[in-house]
Amino acid sequence: MAEIFAFPAGAAAMRPGDGAGKPQHLVRPHGVPDVVWSAVESVRVMPHRDGVIYREIPVPATLADFGIGVEFEVASCAMTDAARGTGADFYGQCNAYPAAGWLMLLYARKPREEWGSCWRCVAFAKSPLDVVENDALTPSMIWESMRDFVIGRAEPGTLAGTVTVTSNTAFGNLSGEPHAGCEIRVSWTPLDGTGLGATMDAGTQVNSWAAFIQSTVGPQEEHDVE
Repeated sequence: MAEIFAFPAGAAAMRPGDGAGKPQHLVRPHGVPDVVWSAVESVRVMPHRDGVIYREIPVPATLADFGIGVEFEVASCAMTDAARGTGADFYGQCNAYPAAGWLMLLYARKPREEWGSCWRCVAFAKSPLDVVENDALTPSMIWESMRDFVIGRAEPGTLAGTVTVTSNTAFGNLSGEPHAGCEIRVSWTPLDGTGLGATMDAGTQVNSWAAFIQSTVGPQEEHDVE
């Protein structure tokens, strides 16, 4: 598989305030279809969300002919533009990233019957839970929350996945407060033709998933995607 999406050399972790989200020059590898390169460009120019670290990850060649892979780490605090202008160290203040995940946007040269398209999004997220939130209704509540960020950007009826809720209680030398968490694995067929020139707007797909992960560690109204 051609490596079709890479953050600029030397910027394995792109952080808000470090030039993330600004247009960068990418060299188009040989053999990459126009529709795929347009998707790459939409990710290249997308705005990056405050409090989120974006990293490129490889897409296994067994999944599709081409792919865009992005990993996210989300801090549980945020810095305003005014505070950033003072030179304050946002990431020095946020030394823990309780929520994380990744998204892969896959492209097959020939439409796949199970996708109903040449495109498919595959995503994963994990986040902490308050122990008091861990009950029988938690998985469905997490699923519905996720749908709010994805459903308007997915082909109808294509969203599918699982929610796993964990609860850990330590004993003996590891004794401490009980803690809980959740993991969500999901895939969907993204809406095509929503980008510039009726192309795939991969940047919106990427940032929708970043916004969902961010919402798990803060008020949702702070993390909505336009």
